[in-house]
Amino acid sequence: MQEVEQEIGRQLVIVVKGAAKLTPRILAKALSIAEKTANAPAEYRRKNTIKKEQKQTALLRRHGKMTVKELAEKDKGMTSIELHDSSFRDFSRIARKYGIDFAPYKVKGENKFLVFFKAPDAAAMTACVQEYTMNKMRRASKRQSVRKKLSDIQAGLKNPTPTAERHKEPVLS
Repeated sequence: MQEVEQEIGRQLVIVVKGAAKLTPRILAKALSIAEKTANAPAEYRRKNTIKKEQKQTALLRRHGKMTVKELAEKDKGMTSIELHDSSFRDFSRIARKYGIDFAPYKVKGENKFLVFFKAPDAAAMTACVQEYTMNKMRRASKRQSVRKKLSDIQAGLKNPTPTAERHKEPVLS
């Protein structure tokens, strides 16, 4: 504290030497500038800590899709899963339903995502993964084999069904 006061005194002497006539107005301005510069580091630290706290509380309130960096800063214990491009939308819908925070990472050169996620508890995570796998299995069972479709089309071309002939009758006037 004494060092700060000494520095203010030095600055004041420099201002006094530079001025030909020292008026009360100039002296008051010099003192206010010296006071502001002395409080600047403390003010900066206070504002900086407030910004950090606001960022942290905003990050804690945020849920759903976010960046990998934000997810890593949020809490500990990330888990990852590998998804193909077409199935990412399904996973994100189910993850939001269960309140899971996730961050997709596109693998360069390949058609897949690495999805990092965190859940509030283990039960939510297992329920999300179970529902996702059930949806994938259900869709896979509904799809018909491409070879089966092709053989049905070929059979239809070999045995065409007879079509009814249309006869045009003249209109009586």
